[in-house]
Amino acid sequence: MTPSLVSVWLHLLGVVTWIGGLMYQAHVLGPAARRDGVAPLVEMLRRARRVTWAAVALVVLTGFYNVTLLGPLDRALQSGAALLLALKFMLVLAAVAVAGQRDFAQVPRLARAVAAGDDPRPALSAIAWMDRVVLLLAVVIIYLGLAVSRA
Repeated sequence: MTPSLVSVWLHLLGVVTWIGGLMYQAHVLGPAARRDGVAPLVEMLRRARRVTWAAVALVVLTGFYNVTLLGPLDRALQSGAALLLALKFMLVLAAVAVAGQRDFAQVPRLARAVAAGDDPRPALSAIAWMDRVVLLLAVVIIYLGLAVSRA
């Protein structure tokens, strides 16, 4: 097993963990919380944060390593992979920024609303919106990743 294969495998594992967890939260836990109550969701989101950010760190670190495997810069520029990679990198930064806002601003806002007995719907709505944005960005990022690997 080569280091490049291990790096790609770890990269994909991180992506599946991050985006798969987000899909589960957005499409299973979120609707269940709106129906059955928000308090259990707050604890689940807090507990998932460690796994999520470990996966994000794994994706970023292995992604940087995988870039070094593309070969000479001249070849990457000629094939168009460099432009695709730059776009992918910008979208990853945007996805991480939105996910950070969600996890470190909106989830605590939801926890405060639940603890104070306030209406949690504004925070839940913001979290749902941010989940959709990150998932949409993930679809484009995955496409760009495949395009870079084929270039």
